[in-house]
Amino acid sequence: MAKRKYYSASEQLQAMTSQWADNKSIKIIGGVGNNMAGKIRQEIEEQIKKEGYRLPRSAVVPMKYVIDYFKIDINYLKKLASLERGD
Repeated sequence: MAKRKYYSASEQLQAMTSQWADNKSIKIIGGVGNNMAGKIRQEIEEQIKKEGYRLPRSAVVPMKYVIDYFKIDINYLKKLASLERGD
């Protein structure tokens, strides 16, 4: 069994700086594996399509939906990241 990698608050915030989320950024933000990241992206794609929006052909979804999916408190992550840096 593979050892799970945990990402720091700084790494997660860095992954959130893009407008679009691919499987790799979902993997970092959610702390999930490749297969689960793909499933989550597909769930978000379906939700967006149900809302009547279209997506680019590439396998990406808007970062806003990923942050909402995981219910991430960005301000809390920023506090943790500042503690990691020693601010």
